[in-house]
Amino acid sequence: MKLRIILMILLMSVLMTSTLLSKTAARYTDGFSGTDTVLVAKWNLGARGEDDIAGQFYNKGFTFNLFEGRSVEPMDCGQKSFTFRGGGSDVAMAYDVKMNAADLLKLTTGQKKATIAGERGKDVFAPFIFKITADINAGSTDSAPAVFSPYSRSSPYYGTGWFRPKDIEPDQEGYFSILEGTPGFSAGSNDEVTITVYWQWNTSYYINDTGVDAVTGSNAVSADPSAATGGDYPPYYQEAYDEYHGDGGLKDRYKDAVNAVEHYLEVHGEPDEDGIWPPHNDDSEMPCELADADHFAQYDDLAEDAEEALEDCQTSLLVAYDDYDTFAAGALDEKEPVKVLFRICGEQIPPEQASGLSSKLIIEGLRK
Repeated sequence: MKLRIILMILLMSVLMTSTLLSKTAARYTDGFSGTDTVLVAKWNLGARGEDDIAGQFYNKGFTFNLFEGRSVEPMDCGQKSFTFRGGGSDVAMAYDVKMNAADLLKLTTGQKKATIAGERGKDVFAPFIFKITADINAGSTDSAPAVFSPYSRSSPYYGTGWFRPKDIEPDQEGYFSILEGTPGFSAGSNDEVTITVYWQWNTSYYINDTGVDAVTGSNAVSADPSAATGGDYPPYYQEAYDEYHGDGGLKDRYKDAVNAVEHYLEVHGEPDEDGIWPPHNDDSEMPCELADADHFAQYDDLAEDAEEALEDCQTSLLVAYDDYDTFAAGALDEKEPVKVLFRICGEQIPPEQASGLSSKLIIEGLRK
């Protein structure tokens, strides 16, 4: 796809922070020591990115570069993982992973709107979609956390596994949880949870919101997250491209219509200022006997066909996609470096509330 502007480098960095709450440093009295010694329970929540040193976990934070510092262009896609663990902490802990994609929301303003497929005043969002998976190590003591879904069954995006940041209500800091329920690590657990973040620049998830003719009624687009393709582009864009550029497509129909007008003028000439067509032969090389009014009627029909074919091109789904992507790319380039943030939070579960933990595990935690 060729955009009408040159896409500048769009560096998108993702900052991963591991937040340890002060109230998690719980104090336990070792009832088995026979002394009055007060012990501080070990707290070892840590995380690492896939590019960090193997086996090295960090307790305060690390940089997780989702887009790997490369230029991001329409229809790009990728994935990146990070892993976190309880690290054998003496106490059971609940954890949560939150995401902040505030930089990838609406790109238009009240003063600056987009023109999409010839229709003005349209809003554009950064056309990114995300999918999250969560896995836990083989032989784990605890269970893998469940990943959230912001959609109900009535949503066109339900069941695709992908979500748009614009569909999620964040907290005051712009974060939202990507996990369901209250997952956790049991006391002494060395289990490791791996979160994989998949991303795509996928305008098929956003184009219907513009309400342009190319996507209204029966023309509404079905969001397609498939990145596998037998052509040059992802399936959603390839379909629009073939409709426009394929054999017998919109572009060919426009060329045929223009050629028909040109051929008519080559054969019949053009009328003078008084509207009189010059004497000439028709296609059979016989003198043309059409009246001036008939010439005008035939020419007008051909010219109207050409105008309609041109309008079909200008209002096509392909042009709608290109207009949307061009505006989005330019708006993102004008921003400061765009960030997507992830935050890991851990909180101690008091022993009496540690659902599912046996007394044996709790006792072993106290002995350490």
